[in-house]
Amino acid sequence: MSIRESRRGPVNRVQIARYAGAVGDFNPVHVDDEFARAAGLPSVIAHGPLTVTLALDAVVEQLGPDALRSVKARLSAPVFPGDELVVVPVDGGVEVRKADGSVVATVQLGTS
Repeated sequence: MSIRESRRGPVNRVQIARYAGAVGDFNPVHVDDEFARAAGLPSVIAHGPLTVTLALDAVVEQLGPDALRSVKARLSAPVFPGDELVVVPVDGGVEVRKADGSVVATVQLGTS
């Protein structure tokens, strides 16, 4: 498995709203800025599975759609509108990092 570092984003509010519609998850922390701020966040946050999907898009783009056999993800920090994500290869998968280097997700990959 040979995956190169790649960038995704910046994540935007339209992406988050479309993802909410596609999966039917309208939790206000994802779609209501006022609610998110009242919860102590600077703005709405991207759905965790959206973050993982962006990482998997980068992997599939490089390895092809038949290469993945399994995926196990661990989310560790929120992604906000405006965040650019860097998908970095690590042993056994990829890490998803923000521009400042903080890890927002770790994705273990089972490949063919």
